[in-house]
Amino acid sequence: MVATNLQCHRSDFDDSMSGTTAITVLVRGRSLLVANVGDSRAVLAEKVQGGSGFIARDLSIDQTPYRKDEADRVKAAGARVLTLDQVEGLKDPTIECWSTEEDDDGDPPRLWFPNGMYPGTAFTRSIGDAAAERIGVFAEPELEFRHLGGNHAFLVIASDGVFEFISSQRVVDMVAKFDDPHEACLSVVAESYRLWLQYETRTDDITMIMLQFGGLDQPPPASSLSRPGHTQCSASVSESERPCLCAFTPVMTPC
Repeated sequence: MVATNLQCHRSDFDDSMSGTTAITVLVRGRSLLVANVGDSRAVLAEKVQGGSGFIARDLSIDQTPYRKDEADRVKAAGARVLTLDQVEGLKDPTIECWSTEEDDDGDPPRLWFPNGMYPGTAFTRSIGDAAAERIGVFAEPELEFRHLGGNHAFLVIASDGVFEFISSQRVVDMVAKFDDPHEACLSVVAESYRLWLQYETRTDDITMIMLQFGGLDQPPPASSLSRPGHTQCSASVSESERPCLCAFTPVMTPC
């Protein structure tokens, strides 16, 4: 991600005010590695021991000003952390008037230059966004490692547009109702899109990828490159009527 960020800066494309969050998941045998910059999210569904249903285990932590450690870091680099209402003088800029993502009333804290009305990013790490790097935004990912076991059923990777109005647990509960990963993705994306139109006058990027795991309760394969049982992948975006659907080869060919 750091290398990709540098390539963006060196390309002919102007990335001074353009960028993206990114989350990458590497599945190698029964090992799973997550690298995240920004507020896209990876969620692992874990079977409830001795019962039915699944528990959502976040494999990434959104990198936004809601996190005190991230807010302190960008402030130390010179950023102002304010909501739009604060920047526009509608609320006192000296008071942190936000608490959680669930009750921010659609006006989250954002990053601003000391004497400017930009860039206004609601995340603290990204790829690109060259101007925002001057106030602490960077592409250094946070890493999470997990060992896959028989209690892991599926993995969801999605952009923040999916989780704006739907919690990780609700996404897992919705996905668990489907046998077909394609249908599961379409259902979550459609519900996210509906909620965006209900509460906002716009929609954000709504993209979701799902991996189903099978056979993880069997003895591990001899080679770390062997697939962990049967795995299916489906991806869907709100703007597309033709989502990508594929089955993985032993070396995890991406869809």
